[in-house]
Amino acid sequence: MSDLEQYTRFFSVGIKVGVGIPLPNAEVFRDWAIIHNIDEDLVSLQLSRDVLPVSVKLQYGQILELRGGKEGAGYSCRAIIVSEGDSRELLLRLIGEIVSDELREYYRIDAFLPIKYYVSREQNIEVLHRQWELRRAHRQQIELEQKEKIWSSDLLSQSADLPNEKIQDAEGRIAGESETADSWDTIIPLAANVSGGGIRLITHQDFENGEYVLLEILVPSPRRVVDVIARVIFANRNFAAGSDQVYFNTGMQFVYIGERERDAIVNHISNIQLKRIRQMRERYLFRGVNGDDDKYASGIFNARSLVAWAVSAIVITLISAALINYFWGYAHNRPKGEIEMIFEDAIKKYQEKYNKY
Repeated sequence: MSDLEQYTRFFSVGIKVGVGIPLPNAEVFRDWAIIHNIDEDLVSLQLSRDVLPVSVKLQYGQILELRGGKEGAGYSCRAIIVSEGDSRELLLRLIGEIVSDELREYYRIDAFLPIKYYVSREQNIEVLHRQWELRRAHRQQIELEQKEKIWSSDLLSQSADLPNEKIQDAEGRIAGESETADSWDTIIPLAANVSGGGIRLITHQDFENGEYVLLEILVPSPRRVVDVIARVIFANRNFAAGSDQVYFNTGMQFVYIGERERDAIVNHISNIQLKRIRQMRERYLFRGVNGDDDKYASGIFNARSLVAWAVSAIVITLISAALINYFWGYAHNRPKGEIEMIFEDAIKKYQEKYNKY
């Protein structure tokens, strides 16, 4: 079944759907709407609210999330606003595939993210859960205090080394780290395979299967620190990563993560995919944004230039040969002038007279 057929099947006229509108603080404002019309991938719907809150903005090109179905059998799809007008009446274009709630946790992508992971001596999940809740509450309080401050989210890249593991003390605190301000300036983004339900990355630590790990993930746009308690699913030795240290491919499943934080990760994944789709479209049109695309495009243009040069050389050669042949024929078969004819006749008469003697 094609995407267009699935759109018509899951988002039929008259059904009620949830609409997720992303906010600048990485949260999502949720409303509901009734679908008025659907034509292939174009959906017309009406929001339930006459007036949206001040912090909620709708504009052309904005990405929204449509959700349908019932509890346990829900599904979602991304849509982009393609018309401007009354905020209640929206014309959207569905993009991407329809993802069920079960698959949403495994909707993953390869990305570079600044990540801190901690080796926890405490392995009681109830104790870890309480520490996680306290840590989240403390971080949210800090975010509220700094809400009006403007701070940079630029990440400095000075080293390609993996971050060192940090050991918790008996109270669950990280040694040498301030509770009021976390420094991410020296954290190098790691190549990770991330989804809303788990993550796979390279670590120095050889974790055991089932071991609980504390994670802090910095979602860069918009900037948000996500606190996670994860359980190790596998940890395999990686010999290809380097010989200077011991490396492991470690897969973790998220056990405790806030829904807002999960949405932030999923939205970040969606944004990366949209950027890659645009890059693929530009590469197809020979308007690449990276070096490889430029080389690919310039290679094609160089080949075309070589063919044009060869054709030009052949044409010039043919023209030159024609000119040479013309002037050679003209030099040997041109009509003689009167003086030249008189001179030749005089020579012939002299030769005939000389031959008689």
